[in-house]
Amino acid sequence: MSDLTASLVPDALDASYDVVVVGGGGSGLSAAVQAARNGLSVALIEKMPILGGCSAFAEGHAAFGSDEQAKRGINVTKQDGFDALVDYSHWRADPAVVSRYVDNADKTVEMLRDMGIVYEAVKVVAVDAPNEIYTWHIPEGQIARVIEVLTAQARQLGVDIFLQTAVESIVMAEGRVAGVTAKDADGQPVRLGAGAVVVGTGGFAGNPEMFAHYTGYATARTMACIGSPGNTGDGLTMMFGVGAQAFRSIGTSLIIPLMRGKTIVSHTTCAGVQPYLWLDSAGRRFTDEIVGLNSGDAGDVLAGLPDGYAWTILDSAQIDHLVTDGCEVGLGEFIVTGTPLTNLPTELAGDVEAGEQVFRGDTLDELARAMGVDPDVLTVEVAEYNTLCHTGRDTKFYKPKFLFPVEKAPFYALRMEPAVIITMGGIRINDNMQVIGADEQPIPGLYSVGCDAGGLFGESYTLTVPGAGCGFALTSGWLAADHIAETLKAPAPL
Repeated sequence: MSDLTASLVPDALDASYDVVVVGGGGSGLSAAVQAARNGLSVALIEKMPILGGCSAFAEGHAAFGSDEQAKRGINVTKQDGFDALVDYSHWRADPAVVSRYVDNADKTVEMLRDMGIVYEAVKVVAVDAPNEIYTWHIPEGQIARVIEVLTAQARQLGVDIFLQTAVESIVMAEGRVAGVTAKDADGQPVRLGAGAVVVGTGGFAGNPEMFAHYTGYATARTMACIGSPGNTGDGLTMMFGVGAQAFRSIGTSLIIPLMRGKTIVSHTTCAGVQPYLWLDSAGRRFTDEIVGLNSGDAGDVLAGLPDGYAWTILDSAQIDHLVTDGCEVGLGEFIVTGTPLTNLPTELAGDVEAGEQVFRGDTLDELARAMGVDPDVLTVEVAEYNTLCHTGRDTKFYKPKFLFPVEKAPFYALRMEPAVIITMGGIRINDNMQVIGADEQPIPGLYSVGCDAGGLFGESYTLTVPGAGCGFALTSGWLAADHIAETLKAPAPL
């Protein structure tokens, strides 16, 4: 048993560590590696069979004033980053947490590069999207490669990694964290002592009841979750169990439009997010489709529709344009903006034959009947939209461009639904990533990082700062580990 934790843990432990990290995604791995580098004994516990969590699906992470930006002639200062995050949140974010992240995210780039990560680009998601700043640091192999490198570092540094082990509770003793209880893959109890516990379990996007409770979306319980299936709010539940407070933006989530049953690299899905003509379930236009340039905003719009889905209407001229000239907006690094959607005709044919998400009509009347909407409504809506396109001025929703008329048969309707990737609002923390309790003081020894931690966002994900969530995950992890090392190694008070 470590001398640092010997006086803090209860009896009958299976093992004891200076630090137990709950959750093996980007934030948890960052915390575990840095804690081990700081000379602490570390256990990393992950309930899924593999490490990575939602971070494994990310393309890049944000940083501000990094040398990778500088060598590419990109001038994004820490002031720019702070302003972008707090302004977008309408100052609902915690300025102290934002400042700590912004001030240290460039060090994350340096630390990862020292471990062997190579950065191939610093960019934005969509050049046409308003107000995006160039913060998206894209590593070779994307963040999946970062997960591989951090995992190798953790093993090399002697971190004990427990997979398929679900933490159930945080143990307290004498007013501070003393360890965790868990169950392994065989259902056997595991009891670990700890001088500090770091919780980074990725939020609650995979828990329909919790997602519905905190977000309030009418269709929350049936919304597709395309993030990690392990993100079921376990970490938040156990932190609430020891007196943690929720941050006020706990319902913040990243929702994007997607075609149910299709992948993120589907050309049909990409066609469905184009800022052309969008109709609600009744066949009526409901928004300025330019919102499609910001996938998070577009997801929020769809999630707010009463029936939770919308139709993207395409004619054959638009399909030819997408195939030949490329898409107006892509799907991150999976389908880069401007990519010709060469697979679209083949995919559409298969989707129409499946008869679930995509419908075809040689006339608008035929299309409407296939969609299950009133043909008169669809015909009028398309005619009105075409008039606006021909005049070059959208007097209904003021869309500034992409006014392409729907005229050339055959016509297609693509059913698009909101899909949640992650939740970001969570537990209230301070700028050391310490969890704040009901008495407004840090709960001794308890830290929250990544998507479980609140403070970085307001009511929605800050898509003007590409990579903000993953950047915070990687940065908050090592910041927590450094504070733990300072605290555990500090001389005991006389």
